[in-house]
Amino acid sequence: MKDRLAVWVYGGIGTGHFSQGYPALEKLVTRLTSSFEVTVYSQYAPNEGYQSHGFIVQSSPRKIKWGFLRWLLLMAYFIRDHRRNRHSLILAFWGFPSGFIATLLSKMVSIPVAVYVLGSDVAAVPSVNFGVLHRPVFRDLALWTYRNASLMLAISDYQKENLKIYGITSVTIVPWGVELEKYSFLSKELNEPIHFIHVAHFSLVKDQVTMLMAFALILQKYPGELRVYGEDFLDGALQRKCTELGITDKVKFMGIIPYAEMPNQYQWADVMIHTSLSEGQSMALTEAAASGVLLTGTRVGLLYDLGDEGGVPVEVGDYNSLAKNVILALENDFERKSKIRFARAWTETHDIEWTASEVTKNLKRLVEESRSAK
Repeated sequence: MKDRLAVWVYGGIGTGHFSQGYPALEKLVTRLTSSFEVTVYSQYAPNEGYQSHGFIVQSSPRKIKWGFLRWLLLMAYFIRDHRRNRHSLILAFWGFPSGFIATLLSKMVSIPVAVYVLGSDVAAVPSVNFGVLHRPVFRDLALWTYRNASLMLAISDYQKENLKIYGITSVTIVPWGVELEKYSFLSKELNEPIHFIHVAHFSLVKDQVTMLMAFALILQKYPGELRVYGEDFLDGALQRKCTELGITDKVKFMGIIPYAEMPNQYQWADVMIHTSLSEGQSMALTEAAASGVLLTGTRVGLLYDLGDEGGVPVEVGDYNSLAKNVILALENDFERKSKIRFARAWTETHDIEWTASEVTKNLKRLVEESRSAK
């Protein structure tokens, strides 16, 4: 009989465009069903017609709009389910608020809890009002969670270093991998014009203005075309910035396409340019690395972890250095291909099957330790 695993999430399962939610999250949860009987407790309900793969989804009624009440109802559902058929452990994605609630519940019902931090839950960027850790009350609740969880998981060394600032040192790093068979690695010559790609929703924390300013400088040396994928939450600010920089004809805003179609877009690309102020890992960077695309951008998330060997990282906001260093990499074919091979090799040793195996191993250890302690 499989151990029962309660997965707590804010959302990302069966939500959003094409009901694809956060694809990497669902792919990981689906793989956990081979070892656990999984119930997902999601504050956001999946879209109508969504079909899960091997797990149950519990969520509050759509008609209830108040988030606090939705969380309370979800807690009640969990307690009801736990009394009927006891869970073995809890896994929370995002440290706050889902991780905080999951840790409270773990203490109430005396089962272990693993908290998997993914992005904003270990970030503090006051300049754009981003991240849990720059808001005093939320920060205190999140840090209480991280100190009281049975296991802390993170997806990058970048996150682990951020947590050290707050005295959280017991962290297990398990990056998220991709399905390698869907991302063909191509060692290819540069297109002309050079093909640049960016994949992220438009927001202040993604700092796409820095990306556009760097791209405008690169165009002074090399002809190029930039395709930008993502939903616009900035009310056309990036399009207006392109007009200001005189690069409107070089940038194509592609909107959102089904996740299954993205591998073809990476095959088109030569260079990924990603300039976030903060990043957990960035699946877009990971997918680009698997496809043989040169990674460039700010030294956060995966680019922090891979370093100069695996990409072209610069400090946050430094568009001048980014443009200069990208041009240098494009001028040195050996260096460019070396960085691409290094990044691809990392994805080969950290694919989705590896991720699922590492998470499963850690969760099973928690269950065994809990049983031994009784």
